[in-house]
Amino acid sequence: MAFFDGVFSKREDLDVDDYLNNMEVEEEPEEVDFWVRPIILQTNAEVEQTIRELKERNIVLLDIENLSKRNAQRAKQFLGQIKMYVKDNGGDIAMVSASKVILTPSKVKIDKKR
Repeated sequence: MAFFDGVFSKREDLDVDDYLNNMEVEEEPEEVDFWVRPIILQTNAEVEQTIRELKERNIVLLDIENLSKRNAQRAKQFLGQIKMYVKDNGGDIAMVSASKVILTPSKVKIDKKR
């Protein structure tokens, strides 16, 4: 019955944050085609950084949580600027969660079907 011990045993819950934070991270390779860049939106400087990354054909994972809580109007303003750039340049934008937005450069589209 040892087989059933593995099947019916209690699984440990996976703490995803802990798992990801303890992963070994490789040094940046010398040559890559594109990056996925995480950016925390707080000031106009991050708006400019986001646009710069999209111009370099990188994908941006934008964290809007803190700014949305502190100043929802400012968050809307910044997202409007970014959205206008993305739309004008053939990229794409989508909400990943209530606090995360993914942005893609031109000619990269997000499948928004559920």
